[in-house]
Amino acid sequence: MHLFLAGLISLLSSLAFAGESEHCPGYTPGHKQVYWGDLHVHSGYSLDAWGYGTSATPARAYEFAKGAPLTLPGGVRVQLDRPLDFMAVTDHAEWFNLMYICTDPEWSSAPYCNTMTEKNTPETGTEVFGEYVIPTITKAAPEPTVLCSDDPEHCLKTMNTQWHRIQEQGAQANDPCTFTSFIGYEWSATPDYSHNHRNVIFANANVVAEPADYMRFPTPLALWTELDKHCKAEDGCDVIAIPHNTNMGDGKSFDVETESDDVLALRSRYERLVEIHQEKGNSECLPAFGLTDEDCGFELYLTRNSRPMVAEEYSREDWNRMRGSYVRGLLLRGLTAYETSNNSLNPLQLGIIGSTDNHAGAGGFVEEDKWLGSVFGIGNLDRTMVRRTWNPGGLVAVWAEENTRPSLFAALKRREVYATSGPRIRAHLQASSRAISCGVEATDNAVPMGGELPNRARNVHFIVKAQYDRTPIESIEIIKGHLVNGEPLETVTQVWHNPTGGLDVCVEWEDETFDRDSPTFWYARVLEAPSPRWTAHRCKAAGRCDEFQDANVSIRERAWTSPIWFLPE
Repeated sequence: MHLFLAGLISLLSSLAFAGESEHCPGYTPGHKQVYWGDLHVHSGYSLDAWGYGTSATPARAYEFAKGAPLTLPGGVRVQLDRPLDFMAVTDHAEWFNLMYICTDPEWSSAPYCNTMTEKNTPETGTEVFGEYVIPTITKAAPEPTVLCSDDPEHCLKTMNTQWHRIQEQGAQANDPCTFTSFIGYEWSATPDYSHNHRNVIFANANVVAEPADYMRFPTPLALWTELDKHCKAEDGCDVIAIPHNTNMGDGKSFDVETESDDVLALRSRYERLVEIHQEKGNSECLPAFGLTDEDCGFELYLTRNSRPMVAEEYSREDWNRMRGSYVRGLLLRGLTAYETSNNSLNPLQLGIIGSTDNHAGAGGFVEEDKWLGSVFGIGNLDRTMVRRTWNPGGLVAVWAEENTRPSLFAALKRREVYATSGPRIRAHLQASSRAISCGVEATDNAVPMGGELPNRARNVHFIVKAQYDRTPIESIEIIKGHLVNGEPLETVTQVWHNPTGGLDVCVEWEDETFDRDSPTFWYARVLEAPSPRWTAHRCKAAGRCDEFQDANVSIRERAWTSPIWFLPE
């Protein structure tokens, strides 16, 4: 009851703040700054987090994001050096009812719950994962759990009650101008072990009455349709669905070549962003079949049907299908779909974000020298190193006028966002059909990342700005994708490089190969100088680097801006 009242008070104050058109101190219309956040965090309300010992509620996860300490599974106490500006707890909707019935608050004595309540430790969590997680979300035709087959009415009631608890805790955490909490959940489609997951993020406290889970809504279309039915603008509801781990999707769930115009329009409406980096690998790009390519080799985690693989075990067909659902492949497919649609719609016009997918309630905990491994092995070096191809995950940076739900969500929808692999690199990309200069603070005719150049453009000029975090910047690249005689082509151009490193860099660049008849996108990639990977920190601290292959290595942390598009009429 106390939580409900606190949440209600916070909710009413947030609505009043928005309703009175108030603004934060220092607000200036059109003046934007960077806010740092994480839109993919799991608490103990997620079965796969609970199973490995996570007990933190969404409320505790939000407190951690604000700077409070948190005890991880295994007993290690951690705290953010730099709190986040915003966050969404995105627990798996598929197990809202199961978690409520078997653990908190009902703690059922039903035999079906026994393994969940007796084996939820870092050492035995694999048993929980195998008994509950895999059977519920990996079937191509998912079925209710045993508990829900026996009593579907009770399951629906508990699912919605859990959803209300999540909303209440999110409302309590929201503190306009200081910290923004977004209400959300994860739709966890894993048919035949292929990750086709989406994080569903709502603009404000006006959300759907029931979350759409994979059990009842087993396709992306079913998810979008359900959101379209129940999240209405006239009710003050707005929402986006963000794909993640497209590196583990086996090329599925982006069938823009075969979808009807109505489906493409739904996709375009709800899927405006894609998560390029998180703890289960990077999803920017794959090298061409049979080739190694440093450009596409960063934090590469190869799977087929969610099982780790090596490149040599794939057929050319498998490999090329996977390449098509990495971010760069999706952006290129969007250009092709745009041209095929007679230049009417790009269904994959995706902005780029990063997040963690942290399953210990520790959103934003991304420092390589502090990360202790995924939830599967926290506190035990041997278990942690089993998943040493994983990483701490990334962050999403938003260019917005103020730290409030309306301002941040508007920036997410217009794609004025970017991703990093963890560092707080300050990055910005602008383009114009006329020459623009680094020496000009505000450029009225410039298009920011996430936007479109005007159709009349005959030349394209860019400015890339990058400011270092804790490690100097070493290079800046612009990645271009376009169609040449209908065939997709991608190029990487290094527009700035300094082997001794830079701290505050601004680069002017003109695309001299620009073709105004060709659909095109550009995004910038900012790379730091090499620094030790988290595995190097962990194995060195234990004096055991010789035991773990490829652990004592360095990486080049980076940022990826959202693209800018040119879409000819």
